Amino acid sequence: MTESIIIALISFLVIVLLISLITSKRYHRKGKTRENPLVPQKFCPLCSSPLGRGERIKSVLYPGKPDSLMEIFGCPHCYPASEKNPRVCPVCKERIPAEGHLIARSFIKPEKTHVHVLGCTGCYKRKRI
Repeated sequence: MTESIIIALISFLVIVLLISLITSKRYHRKGKTRENPLVPQKFCPLCSSPLGRGERIKSVLYPGKPDSLMEIFGCPHCYPASEKNPRVCPVCKERIPAEGHLIARSFIKPEKTHVHVLGCTGCYKRKRI
């Protein structure tokens, strides 16, 4: 008799634990999505605002070999230019005017793309050939 009571209690506890495990997974799937801590947060190179899901940086890429030239205008927070989020050049640390942009080199590789900022329209002067 005592063996059957112990078995019934253990099976009851197992069922309760399984139900709580299943409901907690459903809650996490339906709840707010959390940012993955393993994926680094991305920031705008002009205004340093964190980019949310689906937010992109406005840029133009001019293809070349082995690297490409890129013009970076800004993110949804700072482009078009506003006083709320000032756009600052990461090279010369000066404010970029409303009609200005960053100039960068883009190195496209199969595993990832690397962008190297050369300067803004105020501080970067292209070499004349």
